[in-house]
Amino acid sequence: MKKVSQFFLILISLTIASCSSDDSSNNGDDALYIRYTFNNVSYDFEPTTITSLQKHIMGEKEINTVYNRISLWMPTNPSLGSHEITDETPTSSNLETLHNAELWVGNDTYTATSGTIVVTEINEEYIKGTFTFTGDDGNGTSVSVTNGSFRAYR
Repeated sequence: MKKVSQFFLILISLTIASCSSDDSSNNGDDALYIRYTFNNVSYDFEPTTITSLQKHIMGEKEINTVYNRISLWMPTNPSLGSHEITDETPTSSNLETLHNAELWVGNDTYTATSGTIVVTEINEEYIKGTFTFTGDDGNGTSVSVTNGSFRAYR
């Protein structure tokens, strides 16, 4: 009887262990990220979402003592679809349609002059999409940000 009890105890333990947290089917779909490529280097940050007059999704990190930041701005109530990125200044008349982006590398700031933010998913908690843009520092230096994607709190 003792061996049967031990067998059932082991069987129950194995059953419980094999059922624990089998979330591999979502392939990281719960992860928050903002990713992009700049100068042939891929960046991957955990985003912060700030909503005030506009929604601001931002990722920042110091890499090799150089401060890096990417910022995406969009309306507070974003919509699905492709949205043009411009360098227009936010005003009370364009806040619900304006999409901007900015890249910081060290002391250099590049404001997007053209590009696209594509919002592919919006739910109660998250917003997800892709982006690409070209920007400049106001002094004639132009940069391209490619392969951009994000999943952030809404």
